[in-house]
Amino acid sequence: MPELPEVETIRRQLEKEIVGSRVAAVTVRFGKRLKPSAAAVKRAAAGGKILSVGRRAKLLLINLDTGWTLAAHLKMTGKFLINAPGTEPGKHTHLIFDLADGRRLFFNDVRKFGYLRAVRTERLEKEVFAEAGYGPEPLARDFTAERLAACIRPRPGKPIKPLLMDQTCVAGIGNIYADEACWLAGIRPDRRVKTLTESETRRLHRGIVDCLRRSVRLRGTSADDYADLYGQPGRNQLKLEVYGREGERCRRCGGTVKKIRLGGRAAHYCPGCQV
Repeated sequence: MPELPEVETIRRQLEKEIVGSRVAAVTVRFGKRLKPSAAAVKRAAAGGKILSVGRRAKLLLINLDTGWTLAAHLKMTGKFLINAPGTEPGKHTHLIFDLADGRRLFFNDVRKFGYLRAVRTERLEKEVFAEAGYGPEPLARDFTAERLAACIRPRPGKPIKPLLMDQTCVAGIGNIYADEACWLAGIRPDRRVKTLTESETRRLHRGIVDCLRRSVRLRGTSADDYADLYGQPGRNQLKLEVYGREGERCRRCGGTVKKIRLGGRAAHYCPGCQV
């Protein structure tokens, strides 16, 4: 599933490509994942000028001068793709935005888990963000080590990795970056929150921020079939330290990367340098 760096990469690319463009037409080819309905999404976007593209957690937010926002969650295999005029959609294209300059923005999704939701812009906070209970944004300036500590302390018995993936604790982190942040911090992903010292919490905060920033610079991790707005893979998979590297040598200490089950998910770490 695309996590914060992948969604932020697409947000930045959409901002560059479509802000200021007008949506000339909207074509729905598969409407079951359009909320509250396909007709509502069409009404929200058709004829509208795109004012900005935002992000909250793993949600992309396309804001229009119609007073509506399209909140898009890519889930497992959702993709936005910008195309030249006349480009024909593929079999997995669910939605087409024809821009006034002739370009076509496709929303594709092989597994059909992703969705677009039309929401009145002034109701975003109440109807989407508050409802989801999102925690702080880890790349925001106000995400400090103290803020992280305040988020995790109320759950002292919980293992660190599942808590980092809890969107009500920290928004936007998933399986990949929880593993990578713990490795950077030198902390096992199955450590209980109550065992962390103040120094370790600060290291964890730094690990979170550093792994996310690096991945954004490298346009995300294409561990599966993630591609950016131009259909290109990211490059952060070349820099992963533990995620997906079970049985390989740790680049820091030379130990062997191990995979365990934790909270119903796989977790990767190095027993040699994560304690």
